[in-house]
Amino acid sequence: MRGPRFWLLWSWRDLRRRWPLIVAIGLLLAGGVGLAAGLGSMRDWRVDSNDASFGALNVHDLRVQAEQGSFIPTGALLDAAEAIPDADEITAASERLILPTQITAVSGDGRPVTTPGQIVGVETGPARSVDGVEVTGPPVDAVGLKSGEWQATDRPRTTAVLDPQYADGNGIVPPARVELAGGASVEVTGLGTSPETFVVQGPGGAFSGESEFSPVFVPLHSAQRLTGRPDRVNDLALVLRPGSDHAAVARQLEREIDRKLPGLGVTVTDTDDIDGYRILYDDAENDQQLFDVFAFLILAGATFGAFNLISRTVEAQRREIGVGMALGLEPRRLAIRPMLMGLQIAVVGVLFGVVVGLAVNEWLRGLLIDQLPLPIVKTDLRSGTFAQRAAIGFLIPLLAAAWPVMRGVRVTPIEAIRSGFRSSRGGGLAPLLAHVPLPGGSLAQMPARNVVRAPRRTALTVLASGAVVAVAVSMSGMLDSFQATIDRNTEETLKTAPERLTVTLDRFYDERSPTVATVTGSDAVATADEKLVIPAKLRSGDEEIEVSLNTLPTGKPVWTPTVSSGHLPVRPDEVLLAESAASDLGVEAGQSLTLVHPRSTGPGRFESAETEVTVSGTHPDPFRFPVYMASASSSVFGLPGVVNSLDLVPARDLTGDAAKRSLAGLPGIASVESASALGESLEQGLEDFASIIRVVVAIAVVLVLLIAFNSTAINADERAREHATMFAYGLPLRSVLRLAVVESLIMGVLATAIGLILGVAILGWVVNVNLKEVLPELGTVTSLSSGSIILAALAGVGAMALAPVLTVRRLRRMDVPSTLRVVE
Repeated sequence: MRGPRFWLLWSWRDLRRRWPLIVAIGLLLAGGVGLAAGLGSMRDWRVDSNDASFGALNVHDLRVQAEQGSFIPTGALLDAAEAIPDADEITAASERLILPTQITAVSGDGRPVTTPGQIVGVETGPARSVDGVEVTGPPVDAVGLKSGEWQATDRPRTTAVLDPQYADGNGIVPPARVELAGGASVEVTGLGTSPETFVVQGPGGAFSGESEFSPVFVPLHSAQRLTGRPDRVNDLALVLRPGSDHAAVARQLEREIDRKLPGLGVTVTDTDDIDGYRILYDDAENDQQLFDVFAFLILAGATFGAFNLISRTVEAQRREIGVGMALGLEPRRLAIRPMLMGLQIAVVGVLFGVVVGLAVNEWLRGLLIDQLPLPIVKTDLRSGTFAQRAAIGFLIPLLAAAWPVMRGVRVTPIEAIRSGFRSSRGGGLAPLLAHVPLPGGSLAQMPARNVVRAPRRTALTVLASGAVVAVAVSMSGMLDSFQATIDRNTEETLKTAPERLTVTLDRFYDERSPTVATVTGSDAVATADEKLVIPAKLRSGDEEIEVSLNTLPTGKPVWTPTVSSGHLPVRPDEVLLAESAASDLGVEAGQSLTLVHPRSTGPGRFESAETEVTVSGTHPDPFRFPVYMASASSSVFGLPGVVNSLDLVPARDLTGDAAKRSLAGLPGIASVESASALGESLEQGLEDFASIIRVVVAIAVVLVLLIAFNSTAINADERAREHATMFAYGLPLRSVLRLAVVESLIMGVLATAIGLILGVAILGWVVNVNLKEVLPELGTVTSLSSGSIILAALAGVGAMALAPVLTVRRLRRMDVPSTLRVVE
């Protein structure tokens, strides 16, 4: 009995006898370990991909943006940059012209495409290869080509590059002809992105859908011709030497521009101010936190389940351990057999866990390559992450086996021979039920008494299932919350005018100008309201947020925002904020804050100004950037009687898409989009995110089923003598099965309750903390639908209640005399 061959043979005998249980527990452990290992690589993948992509395209360190509506002669910004004291810190610089436009094209299947876009006029340069990506365009914020080419010369028509996701979403395949606002056309010869367009930044900011907005990269001189602004720019991008003081250089630029170009308002920002840069890095970090929480919960559920089930399996052998002790065997030798079973489960769990982890890894790798908007995606295998998770998975079953074995070999043989609930000293919490009036007779009360008779076992089973149910609840709740947010935005923007369109003009116009009259008098327009839309900032104390100011028309407007508190702005110094904006700034109706905005100082010149304004009230749109002011407030910006946008309702016989196509060719129009475009873009992004959530929820549900099956199987082994006794006294199979179902049902209810409480807490953290850091502009509505609650009930209560049915075959085939025998 001392040789390793003996123990291996005995271990093999146990494996053949209990292989379904060992494999099932191993699979439970593998699910937790594999998912933790697979999800653990996401942050490193995304950060490495971000670093490589931004580096390959030489992202700017500083950017100089002229105030909206301001344009500077070509070379003027470069001259100012070269005149600063630290000019030798600048290693590369490039001027640009960036303006909104309308894209009209035909998809590969003949479908018309009309969406807003953005002309990005940049310097051209020779193509070069960086990390396997063909890079072309300017030396700063270059264009990385995904397909095609971009030859700015040797072609009679202006050549352009479109965003690849936009082209894929709309079926545009280069070479293709695309018409821009004003009737000009360009030839799309390639698909690519630049650092500032990795994340689409359309009229809805980061919430613009990939197929609803695209930059159009063209040579700088072509952009000046297409937009009617010859020899003009409005943007400068610079790269500094490593280790340079960015803040000092930015201050020098502002002073020099103010000296050389008086009256010109500019904003100097750095890399961290790029919305896409912030989102990509913050999203990688926060998503990993979210995945770590879910992986931890699933791993904790697997750990609780494995610990409980292995412990109960070992304790089911206590009788054999007690017989061995009575025969005089040393306790340390008696411990070898159950520890070997723990080792078997550890090996099975790690092997299957690696397989599951690799499968999850491969799935996530493909998902990132398809959805990550980067020219370079690094998804190499993270062996350290796998080794760490595999080590955890290997230790869990060994520790789970060691605890009951230590308890088993320290008792007297007669105590070890006792089986079932009698092995629990004092009957657990069962005596407490003596003071609780339970309905029914002794058989009807047995399930409830069994649950409290061994509280440790019950708690482990309930915690294991509850932790995994919490993942399903919180993940499903995230989808519900996003959908509720979309629904609220759609309800707000489409009320009273479901077909409402928003027209962006290519510059500022007098409200009585022929250009505005042409748009409002078009046959495609039923009614229209002129308005002024200005980018600005609101500041209260140390808090500052970016907003989009919209003036409200007088009379009977096409659309007005809903007032959730206070009233619509009446005076020029009043603003109506989103509820989330008021919350972030810590203000309410009647309080004051500072408005930082551009103010016209002459044709094509704007300066930055500050105005104290009063909060007139709030509106319920979940996006925090829409801010509304009275029409008279246009004088605050130095633009009385001037407009640059219109809200309109299409003619009765026209659809929204038909009206877009009809308006796109009118002079002065930069873009036309549906008022619901923002919500539609968010819903499109939700579909991409939902695929990840559904897979994780599916894995969680499978793990709950495994926990329920294993718990029931071990219950059947542990209570075999009790069941045999019931059969011996004449109880039918259905009665014994009903007792097992009711007992599991009670634990399922407890697990579901814990899962719901924990899941709602996690959902609140995700919405109020995690998402707030990544997408502060979105006031996500916390919501948990009845469907998600039903899913939790099915996963918790349903799985636990139905699991005992799987033991019917074993109960039918039970040999009652053999089962009741104490010693073989």
